Amino acid sequence: MFVAGELLLAMAIPFLAIEGYHTLLESRAGSFVEEPTRDDPAWRALVESTAVWGYAEVDRGAVTGVTLVVSHPEAAGSIILVPGTLTLDGVALSALPPTEAVEAVAGAVRLSLAAVGVLDETTWPAVLGDQIYSLDSPDPVEANGGQPLFGVGAVPVDGALVAPFVGRPASGAAPVSVLPRRHLLWNALLANPPTTEAPLAESLRALQPEVTRVVDLPVTQLEPTAIADLESIETLIRDVVAFPAGAVSGDRLQVRVLDRTGSADLEGIAAAVAANGLEVVEIGNANEFDGGESEVIAPISLTREDGSVSPELNDLARSVGTATIRIDGEAVDDAVVTVVIGTNFDLANLS
Repeated sequence: MFVAGELLLAMAIPFLAIEGYHTLLESRAGSFVEEPTRDDPAWRALVESTAVWGYAEVDRGAVTGVTLVVSHPEAAGSIILVPGTLTLDGVALSALPPTEAVEAVAGAVRLSLAAVGVLDETTWPAVLGDQIYSLDSPDPVEANGGQPLFGVGAVPVDGALVAPFVGRPASGAAPVSVLPRRHLLWNALLANPPTTEAPLAESLRALQPEVTRVVDLPVTQLEPTAIADLESIETLIRDVVAFPAGAVSGDRLQVRVLDRTGSADLEGIAAAVAANGLEVVEIGNANEFDGGESEVIAPISLTREDGSVSPELNDLARSVGTATIRIDGEAVDDAVVTVVIGTNFDLANLS
């Protein structure tokens, strides 16, 4: 009888499993969740920062300059030329390895880079391919042995000649004297981009030359060493980088923009916030459209020892129409400020 009972129990297991399975399927506990759409409460979307590429220009093994290529979603962009004589933390870019020089510039301008590249006698030919540019050089340059490399006037610049053309000063001239030639080359690259598959060539082809400009990084002193004008640099970054992202966490105040009205122009508001040098990481709708007023919510990690917040955060609160900042002691993101757009919001205050 004991053996028979064991057999009956063993035979019952599949039936019990099947019955439990159907009970689970027929259960009405819980519900299916459908992804919210753009017009629904709780909809969210990440904001992609403006792409910025950093390139070290190298001639004879030394950094002669750094170039930042900025691309906007609408294909407008900027090319920012940084002199190799720029000194950061007491060290000139020309004294640093190429990658470190680019990263030092990124840190100084507080921008995250999509990629870092080196442009030297090996990589320039891969960028230009068979392309040759006729550029009017304002001064002559010598080769390593002292013989003329190219003179004043029209110079056929190919991949092999680019590095000395943009980086090598005339005999006895200051290193910064290469700046006019750098402008000549980068403007030519914009007007007639290379057709190769090199990342830089592809980036240049994505830009529109009629709305893209070549500019110099602002400095307070150019010779004998360049000194960065940090205030003017930030003004430039806000002008040419639509959605900046900091080089490291804490460089720029990170902001999430949520709409509690159901009708706010989230994209326009996000662009206006970013134009003030802030890093917009997300836009979306509040969990409900309750018709409340604007609100700024900051994680407790962004408060100081005395409970106060930074002037930057106070300015943000005033611009969205609220005099107070609510501190969240249980924020999921300890570095992101949430701006809730309410019925009293005025976009003009952010401009």
